[in-house]
Amino acid sequence: MILNKNFVTQSDLLNNMKLLSKINLAVLGATLAVSSCKKDKTEPIAEETPTTPSYTIPTSYNFANTNITSSGQRLTMLSEMTTYLRSTHTTTQSTQPTLDAQKLKDMFANNNNKFSEQGLNSSGIQIKNKTAISFVQALESNFDDAEAASVLAAANPTVSTASNGKKGKIISPSRAILVDANGFEYKEFAEKGLMGAMLYYQATTIINNIATCDNAKVIEGATAQEAAWDEAFGYFGVPVSFPTTTVGLKNWGNYANSVNTAINCNSTIMNAFLKGRAAISNKDDAARDEAKKVVLNTWEKVAAAKCINYLKGAKNNLTDLGTLHHNLSEGYGFVTGFKFNPAKTISDTDIDLLLGYFGTNLYNMTQTNIDNAITKLATTFSIDASKL
Repeated sequence: MILNKNFVTQSDLLNNMKLLSKINLAVLGATLAVSSCKKDKTEPIAEETPTTPSYTIPTSYNFANTNITSSGQRLTMLSEMTTYLRSTHTTTQSTQPTLDAQKLKDMFANNNNKFSEQGLNSSGIQIKNKTAISFVQALESNFDDAEAASVLAAANPTVSTASNGKKGKIISPSRAILVDANGFEYKEFAEKGLMGAMLYYQATTIINNIATCDNAKVIEGATAQEAAWDEAFGYFGVPVSFPTTTVGLKNWGNYANSVNTAINCNSTIMNAFLKGRAAISNKDDAARDEAKKVVLNTWEKVAAAKCINYLKGAKNNLTDLGTLHHNLSEGYGFVTGFKFNPAKTISDTDIDLLLGYFGTNLYNMTQTNIDNAITKLATTFSIDASKL
């Protein structure tokens, strides 16, 4: 099973936003007209001097009313699912476990107490209902295919059973991975797919639409806008004192840290998260919107940089099939993830061009296309690929 190139990018939401913008403009125009009618044209109009709220921006995400519990629990759920999928990646054991697709589906929807951490089972939250609808069916089909591949691999646990057109396990000197008939790694399909279609999708959609959340009424200690921003921050997967503290990084936070030297993203995105949250609490919409842009653009650049990193890893391991297909599967996942950001700067045309370089069968991807993909990403996002 491979990733679908034609992910839906929340067009309905965007259309609603456009309609809302038109309505707002109409209301604004009517308001201005009414105000103008009420003014005495002979009376001088006093100029209003805009004021900037004065407040302190903390150095860590320790706001008094912060709650990132649900985001953190979903990160842990994803981690358990990934660990389970990775259990088939054995190289020397005389036996290997097989995957249970239904268990994976239950973990996805948090049914039937499948997590080892009991607090997750009773949390009342899940990953599935936060995942972009366009990816749900593809992922559950991937679980079914992964189970079948694991059964084939278990019959010969120390021998490569996968090849072009045949699913199973690739065993190379450095690693073993379970792949589909086109060489895409099942674990990466799920992990990178959910990083894009759940974590990235939820966070970028929340941040992009933050102004639509109520920032006046306080419920359970926070406004809806504060709570939404906190949820988005939680999906980034970093400690509250990041980047001073880099212990316990998960998913996006871990990848950001790995490319920080090349693109200087850690402090940039964390400072924007801090400034945005402080601005929201102090009703400073201008500062909030500026921080919003920095978070969205920097996060997107992290995806591009990490994709380049994996493509270079593939290029350096062309004869090591396990490492080659692992790196290509990772890179492909980051490219498909771009489409889930409603405020993405990369065009759909460029995303499709990049996906075309990967093709639908990783066994057929050439070194030339790897180079083309690296160059396209580096040019589009102004990244020095030599630093990755």
